[in-house]
Amino acid sequence: AVELINPTVQQIADEGGWQDCERCRRSFASVWMADITIFQTVVANDNWGYMAIPVIEENPPTAIIFIGALMTLVFGVLNLIVAAIVDVFAENRHKDVFERASELQEDEKEQKTALSQIFKRIDADGGGTLSF
Repeated sequence: AVELINPTVQQIADEGGWQDCERCRRSFASVWMADITIFQTVVANDNWGYMAIPVIEENPPTAIIFIGALMTLVFGVLNLIVAAIVDVFAENRHKDVFERASELQEDEKEQKTALSQIFKRIDADGGGTLSF
């Protein structure tokens, strides 16, 4: 960003741009200053129109850096949100599977009890076997 954007920033500053901004001329003078400016522009969205738009208008290929950083941030945050949602649904599904298994076991016990009662009623002599 420093090698591509700083010359454009210096050119805009030399032409009288950003006269009321003390920091603008040095905003891309070093890697550290470029990092701070990119953070301020993309993450904090503090000076997108003030810094990025004039630079992009003067040197359109610089849009790759600004828009690339913005898209990385947007998709990174979106990925985190989607991951959290998917995790919640996966956990709920896991709980639902165990609850359903427990319900099926209870149903099985009830059905076995009902069958046992039916068999006792049809066992005429009480010997534990059915006869015709």
